[in-house]
Amino acid sequence: MKPHILLFFSLASCLFSGCSQNDYDSDSVTGKDTPCQSMSFSASLPSSTTKVTETADATKGLITAWESTDALQVFHKYIKNSTVGAMQGFTFASKSAGSSVTFAYSGASEYSFTPNSFLYGFNALPTAGNYTQTYNTSSDNFTLSLSGYGSQTGTLSNLRNYDAMYGVSSVNTGGTPSAMPMSHLISVLRFDLTNAAFTGTLTSVAFTYTPSSGSSLLPSSGNFTLSNSGTVTTGSLSGSTSWTVSNVSASSGTAPLYLMTFPDTRSGSLTITATASNGSTYSRAITLSGFSLTSGSMKAYKVTLNLVPPTTYSFNYYMWDATAAYVYGTNNYNTITSGVATNSCKDCPTLDQIYMYIGAGTYWDNTTPWKDASGTTYTGGIWFKKKAYISGFDAGTATKSTSATPTKGIPSNTSQYFFLPASGSMSGFIARFVGSAGYYWSSTPFPYASYAYSLSFSSSDVGASYYSRYSGFCLWSVQ
Repeated sequence: MKPHILLFFSLASCLFSGCSQNDYDSDSVTGKDTPCQSMSFSASLPSSTTKVTETADATKGLITAWESTDALQVFHKYIKNSTVGAMQGFTFASKSAGSSVTFAYSGASEYSFTPNSFLYGFNALPTAGNYTQTYNTSSDNFTLSLSGYGSQTGTLSNLRNYDAMYGVSSVNTGGTPSAMPMSHLISVLRFDLTNAAFTGTLTSVAFTYTPSSGSSLLPSSGNFTLSNSGTVTTGSLSGSTSWTVSNVSASSGTAPLYLMTFPDTRSGSLTITATASNGSTYSRAITLSGFSLTSGSMKAYKVTLNLVPPTTYSFNYYMWDATAAYVYGTNNYNTITSGVATNSCKDCPTLDQIYMYIGAGTYWDNTTPWKDASGTTYTGGIWFKKKAYISGFDAGTATKSTSATPTKGIPSNTSQYFFLPASGSMSGFIARFVGSAGYYWSSTPFPYASYAYSLSFSSSDVGASYYSRYSGFCLWSVQ
């Protein structure tokens, strides 16, 4: 199913044609039965002028059209060799594209439709595994399972991977199905993110949603029950608290993106944060109250994002575990050779914890602007994964690396990471290498009293080693 920018989703109707009640016709010459023709049906998706929007931007919506690669899974108790079989699904493939096409079953020709029974059609999604149907023989119904919705890219073309549809029709006494109206199981949200500075690609857009009632606006999976008469009842819906997409196209101050989600009524808070290619951050928090989506509907929201000022960092440089800030010409560092720091470095990560941070993967970010206490703007810093997202961190069993080459750029899911600016180090009376390198103490002493372990990083390397304790490095803590 190929979505186009236009109008709201429409219902589809399908007309089936097939063999007669018997799956063989008599051959007067040979006296033997011969197979009937393969089953086929027509399906159409007429346009509609109905729109459901929440803003003045009421001209944007969606309409679907069949593509030549589309297919439907059609479940039915088919007749074979004059015997009605158990429920099974056949794939009916489209033979053309457009608003009205023919779907045909190209398998064995000895099958036909069973009179006075039901057909169940399901959209065969391009992405395997996103939409599955399980038939319950004891209750004569289907369980429809939708998954993988957290992997949406936010693009219009991606929606076809998640456009779950179903349809039910009855077969008349002659073995011909009646028209089958197709219905959607999902809804669509369009966010038009605006700011005058949006003239190019946004490297990432992150959504964080905290529901106060109903299911999460950001879907992950859902289960629906389809009765033998075609009635759908909602089972369980699962959602996530965050969703991040990369490389969102923007022009003329607007960046549109799409989210296919589940029908439901919910309330909660939604925070949208966008990062531009120059590293600038834009954000907006929205409160949704009594927000409702119905199957097949689409709502569009125009959200103006505000520029987030660069973060200001006040660097305090210390000799290793000193009791006071760095002063050139003094030597007030701790001289212990075992155990852990007890003064200024006592809350710094241990050497082992630094190894686990490095082992979890790092990113060198040379685009996000930040300021020092004097107001000077810099770029350059490292992203580490937060310990809550590193399996085995607290137990000390996570993957450990002494050094690595950081990935260039910004992680797509920044909510799972924390940022350390390239703070440089004190040398004499001035700080050097600010913006190009970072030096941070650990809480682990080296066995010799004049050295201690620390973290160092630049655009080409991140690692842990030992340095002279009188060096002026920054402090940090486990996050």
